[in-house]
Amino acid sequence: MSAAEDNQVRLRGILTEVRSRWTSDGSPSAIAALIISRPAMGPARTTVETSQPMPLRATGREAKALAEHEGHAVAIKGRLRRRYYSRKAEPCWGQVEVWVDCCQPVDDRR
Repeated sequence: MSAAEDNQVRLRGILTEVRSRWTSDGSPSAIAALIISRPAMGPARTTVETSQPMPLRATGREAKALAEHEGHAVAIKGRLRRRYYSRKAEPCWGQVEVWVDCCQPVDDRR
């Protein structure tokens, strides 16, 4: 199995905060958040959030799919990628994002 095959994620959640962007070559892209259930870590407390946003990034047809399904339940397939930033020319830790390979609507009625 190659390293690319090892780096695969599948998530289901509610797609929110879709923002359209353009890459430097003029291709469509998008960033968004996928609201997913947060795993319980120990005894439940009333102050603990039960969901969390997972940042998404997509290009091409998957960027369009994100825009079409905003506010709905979706299944995401993609790869994890850490983005780094710099502040005053000093490297800083970034965030882990899911780079979307496939975005499909799911029936969220259970």
